[in-house]
Amino acid sequence: MFAAWLLLASGVPARAENANTVKIGGDITIAEGKKVKNVLAVGGQITVHGTVEGSAIAIGGSIVLTRTAQVAGNVVSVGGVIVMGKGAQVQGDLKEINASDISASLATVLNEEWEGWSWVFAVLSLLIFLGMLLMAGLLVTLLPKPVCMVSGAIKDAPFKVFAWGLVVLVSIVPLAVLLTISVMGIVLIPLEMTIVVASALVGFIAVAQIVGERGFALLKRREQSVLLDVFLGLIVLWFVGWVPHIGWMIKVIGVVLGLGGVFVTVLGARQKWKKTNNSGEAMDGGGGSVS
Repeated sequence: MFAAWLLLASGVPARAENANTVKIGGDITIAEGKKVKNVLAVGGQITVHGTVEGSAIAIGGSIVLTRTAQVAGNVVSVGGVIVMGKGAQVQGDLKEINASDISASLATVLNEEWEGWSWVFAVLSLLIFLGMLLMAGLLVTLLPKPVCMVSGAIKDAPFKVFAWGLVVLVSIVPLAVLLTISVMGIVLIPLEMTIVVASALVGFIAVAQIVGERGFALLKRREQSVLLDVFLGLIVLWFVGWVPHIGWMIKVIGVVLGLGGVFVTVLGARQKWKKTNNSGEAMDGGGGSVS
């Protein structure tokens, strides 16, 4: 079953008719006369000539319904448009999701009428988790010190770190808006987003290291390697994320703590460098006066 899920998620279409069709990073075309159950494209366009007995969803792509298309469920395009030819039949709702109504649309996607898609979201979550494990392993192996420094800052002052994390999180959008005022600022927006994503990643891995360390302590297996702490923490956080109602909140708290930890660590390192630099200048000045 797990292999079949990975096969679908990698973009290989189902061979049997009346099955779910999923593709990541490519377009999907439902030929005329063909019937499928549900269609999901991530980063690609969906073109329907035939029949979709369920719903059609394109994330990061558009949906084209030709004159022979028939869709019994909903048609949803996230970040794209829906083009409907004359004669196309849709029994459900047509929805183009943009920034203004994305929260309401996601709530609709996750309600009971979409329960048939639960396995798709489970596969996507698993792939993201495996990717996180891989990145965490590389980061901790190559650069363990930054992760330990951030986790140390979080453990030393968790409330202070959380407060700074909220400040950083709230400041992201206003800073991006300010950067759009000048041409040079617009060029720097991708850099800002890269720094934020990298900081959130490092910070979340540091939070996972703390969780894993506490987990091993509960198991009475102290002083494990940082890599093992991170792996255990990520596994715990991934399972906690599936807890209804509170799982996503715990992950958000982890991200905020991580951002705050990175900010406090960088700020502390900068202040320490300035203090050391100023002390060096003072000693040089004092030495000159004595001579």
